[in-house]
Amino acid sequence: MPYYDHDKNYPFAAFITNLGKYNEGELVGEWVKFPTTAEEMKEVFKRIGIGQKDDFGNPYEEWFITDYDCYVGGLYDKLGEYESLDELNYLASKLDEMSDSEYAQFQAGMEMGDHCGSLQEIINLTENLDCYEIYPDIEDYDDLGRYYIEELDAMQVPEHLKNYIDYEAYGRDVAMDENGSFTDQGYVWDTGSSFHEFYDGERGSIPDEYRVMTFQDDLPEEEKSEWAMDLAFDLDEFFRQRDPQYAAEHPEAHAAKEAIYENLMAGRISALDEKLAALGQTQEDHLPSEIEKFMDATGYEEFLDFDPAEVKAALEDPDKSRIDEMLAFAEKAEREYAAEATAYAQIPADIVAQARAAQGDTFSIYQLKPGDSTRDYRFEPLDAIRNNGLSVKPENYELVYTAPLTAKDDLESIYTRFNVDRPADFTGHSLSVSDIVVLHQDGKDTAHYCDRFGFSQVPEFLEPERAAEVTIPTPDQMATQERVSTPRGSFCVTAMSRAQMEAAGYGVHHQSEDGKYLIMGNGTRAFAVAAEQPEKDNPLRTAEMTLEDDYGMIDGVINNGRRGEELEKAQEYAERTTPEKPSIRERLEDAKRECAEHKPQEGKKPGRDVPEHDCL
Repeated sequence: MPYYDHDKNYPFAAFITNLGKYNEGELVGEWVKFPTTAEEMKEVFKRIGIGQKDDFGNPYEEWFITDYDCYVGGLYDKLGEYESLDELNYLASKLDEMSDSEYAQFQAGMEMGDHCGSLQEIINLTENLDCYEIYPDIEDYDDLGRYYIEELDAMQVPEHLKNYIDYEAYGRDVAMDENGSFTDQGYVWDTGSSFHEFYDGERGSIPDEYRVMTFQDDLPEEEKSEWAMDLAFDLDEFFRQRDPQYAAEHPEAHAAKEAIYENLMAGRISALDEKLAALGQTQEDHLPSEIEKFMDATGYEEFLDFDPAEVKAALEDPDKSRIDEMLAFAEKAEREYAAEATAYAQIPADIVAQARAAQGDTFSIYQLKPGDSTRDYRFEPLDAIRNNGLSVKPENYELVYTAPLTAKDDLESIYTRFNVDRPADFTGHSLSVSDIVVLHQDGKDTAHYCDRFGFSQVPEFLEPERAAEVTIPTPDQMATQERVSTPRGSFCVTAMSRAQMEAAGYGVHHQSEDGKYLIMGNGTRAFAVAAEQPEKDNPLRTAEMTLEDDYGMIDGVINNGRRGEELEKAQEYAERTTPEKPSIRERLEDAKRECAEHKPQEGKKPGRDVPEHDCL
């Protein structure tokens, strides 16, 4: 095992934080050294309250990574708040398994920077170390030229002519020819070996011994059974109170509860959902909401919502089965997924139209769509987005809430309301960094980005063509003529804020003796920045800033809970419609056609078109 920077025996640690507690103004988290184990990670989640319930009975499900302690050169800037814990553990384990020479090659590859754009690429780098060759102690072109001529005999030079050789020029040509670079490990050159993708970014491709989130994969059978029994009891009581026909058809309450329980445990849920809908229940009501939670927790798959006996019977004798209902069900599910996918394909013009169509003064809240395409934007301050060469794109957002704008409303009061006392009909997450509030006031529309402190206008959200006008400041561009001296040196003052500097990759190194300036550096350069305080006494904002001062780099959060999984349905549509999923449907259709070839077509019997759930 290599020893990392500062003689650490582990490559990095991550501070894992309870998101729900953070949104309540409390930082509850724990440092975790990687590599770790599934057992230890489970205990960490328990200690920081993931899975526990808040004052309203809702479980804390979401977490994010606040900060890293990293002892691998060049890795810190590559890790984000939303990284997979399985991937982090995979990388850390691969690093720990390296010899000293392999680790030197890895560090050289990191400094070369060719395959380090993502955690997936860095993991693959650990398997492609043969792409790089290192010549230790070669620090410049002159050293390189002398090494090639005198040690490797790349050129035969008579002894009396060696003093006339321009070793530096020769070394520069060598480095250019073989794409070489000088690193802390020495001179590194590309061997020309192909870079192979061993890890494709899918969780299933991570070997089991490296996974640490396995404890969240499956709901324990005992817990699932208890949940299903409670839900079956509530459903039966509700049906008896609201549906006289149900009570007449199921005189034995115990047997009815058992039947509902068996359907829940088997994943045959759609009929229950449809019956609730027929009785006027919506997703805002308690029972449909509980069924939805149960479906999410147990891995419900709509395409498999058939009684296996019914499917078997349909395949064996399609003429005597309810094959039409089964086909209708599968086709309905396919249409629903297609419609969901279309709904998420909102174009920029839609957002402008939504704002302008509003009647009277209103405010609208937009939040980022789920999925990989918005990862680099999610919960990032505006400075970080712009400093990374990105812009606020309307196609990345979806409308989650609209309401009248009263005289008492302003941006700060809206922020507080959607964190402290959220309306019952609001289905988005608490208003957070990266969200956008559009004000439709006096016939004009303005877009405001929820930033680290306060709000920032983003006209490019309503006018995408203005995105190119956004400029990205640098410390040099914002430099003043003033300098600040500390015991560690003299530093140029920049007018950039601490938040802007952090977004540009600078961290706090130390503070001036009078406490008026922070010295911030990126490992190469350093500037003096005026110490800042929040402008307004908003308790939620103050809490955020206090947490930042204590732990640094709270640039965003990860929404990796149940809601993110719900909204990814549309993205998984293509996977759901692959041949593997509808294979039952295809087999049913084949069976139906085969039956039709051997028997004359009969007219449909009355009552053939029964509700889809009857096939269950």
